[in-house]
Amino acid sequence: MNTCFVFALLSIASLPFAVQAEKAGAAFPVTYAGGSLSLDHDKALAALVNDEVVFTQHSRRVAVPVKNITDISCGTDVRRRFGATVLGPTEDHYIGVAWTGAEGTPEKAQALLKLNRAEYREFLAALERATGIKAVNTNQVPTVVHYNL
Repeated sequence: MNTCFVFALLSIASLPFAVQAEKAGAAFPVTYAGGSLSLDHDKALAALVNDEVVFTQHSRRVAVPVKNITDISCGTDVRRRFGATVLGPTEDHYIGVAWTGAEGTPEKAQALLKLNRAEYREFLAALERATGIKAVNTNQVPTVVHYNL
């Protein structure tokens, strides 16, 4: 009985910290895999702060207002992994973001980000919440082929 009371008390006490953390924004470690940003194809940080998505890598910083984001795509790339003790598939998780007119970027810009599985789900959910845009899963988009016969 005492354990339940202590757990409830600690949960209530930590609630303001959780709400404040959500307001402050979360930072996600990503790998910049390509796009039109002047970033290296290397590790970076993507953060949702004050209605902006901020990409930071070393001393470079690019802020994109969420209202300028036009498209979000997500998907995975599965390939075979060969290791000394493990043979099996590995899955890379990607999120693509496209936007227009952000400061310090071309008129139409995009970024492809590689994330680990846990960060992928959290960042995608936060991005969808912030923008109000539902991500397109590229693994489930049908391919249409037109034949001019």
